Amino acid sequence: MDGSLGVAFLYGLAIFGGLGALVSWRSSRRPVAVVDDLPWSIVWPTALHRWTGITIGAVVGIVIARSGELATGLLMAAPLFGLCTVVGVITGELTIRPPRGPARTATLEVRRIRDYLPRSLSRAVAVTGILLLALFAFTTAAGRPDGLGHAGRALSRQCGSDGPEFRVPWPGLFYTGRLAVAVAVGLLLAYVALCTIVRRPRPDRSTDASVDDALRERAARTVTGAVGILLAVPLAGVSLTAANSLLLFSCGPKWWDDLGFGLLMLVPVSLTFAGWCAAPVLAPLTRANPRGRAQ
Repeated sequence: MDGSLGVAFLYGLAIFGGLGALVSWRSSRRPVAVVDDLPWSIVWPTALHRWTGITIGAVVGIVIARSGELATGLLMAAPLFGLCTVVGVITGELTIRPPRGPARTATLEVRRIRDYLPRSLSRAVAVTGILLLALFAFTTAAGRPDGLGHAGRALSRQCGSDGPEFRVPWPGLFYTGRLAVAVAVGLLLAYVALCTIVRRPRPDRSTDASVDDALRERAARTVTGAVGILLAVPLAGVSLTAANSLLLFSCGPKWWDDLGFGLLMLVPVSLTFAGWCAAPVLAPLTRANPRGRAQ
C-alpha cells in the first residue's frame, strides 16, 4: 500500500468504521439485563484485563502502523490489535475462580460455545473470513516478484511487443503470508478464549445463573468483535490495494476491471463491518442479553 492508498484507507476506516460503530451501538440499545448482581470482585478484574488488552492492542497497532517495510505495518496493525484484545479477554476470564470453602456442591451443566455467541455477528464474521481466505488465495497466486525481489509484491501482464507491464504494490505473498500467520494465530487464540469463557466455573453459589451467563455472553461478544476486526480491516486493505493495481492496467482483460470495481465496493462494506465489530469490543460492559440457553 503506497502513501496515497494508505491515506485513503485511514480516512475510509475513520468514516465507514465510525458509521458501523454508530449503527451497532444504536441497534443494541434495548431493555436487557445488567450484571449489577455480580460481585464487584468479579466484574472489575474481567473488565480491567479486557481494557488492558484493548489499550495494549491500540498502542501496538499504532506503533506497528507507523513502521514496517513497504507498508506491511499498516496491514498488520488490525490483526495485532485483535490478538491483544483476545488475550485480554482470556486473562480476565481466568481470574474467575470457583467458590471456596468446605461446603461444595456439584451441578451438571452442558455449556456450548454456540450458546453464547452473538448469532448475527458471528455469521457475518464467518462470511468475512471466507471472503478473506478466497482473496488471499487469488492475490497470492497472481503475484509476481517486484524489482527488489520481494515475492508476490507485483502484478504483471504481457502487453504486446512492448514487454510486460508491472503494477506495485500488489497484495501477494509478501503481504498475505504475514497476514495469514497473524490471522491464524488470532483465530486460535479466539477459540481458546471461547473455551475458557464456556468452561470456567460459576463464580459464586449465590450468583444468579442467568446473570453469570450474561457475563459470559458479553465476553464471547467481545471476542467475536475482535475477530471481526482481525478479519475485516485486512480484507479492506487487501481489496483496496488489489483493486488499485487491477484498474490501472492499460492492457488488462475486462474481468480484471470487473473484479477491481467489485473489490473497490467491498472496501467501505468491510470498514463499516469493522466499525460494527468495534462497538462490542470498546463497550463490552454496557449491557447483556440473558436469553435462555438450550439445555
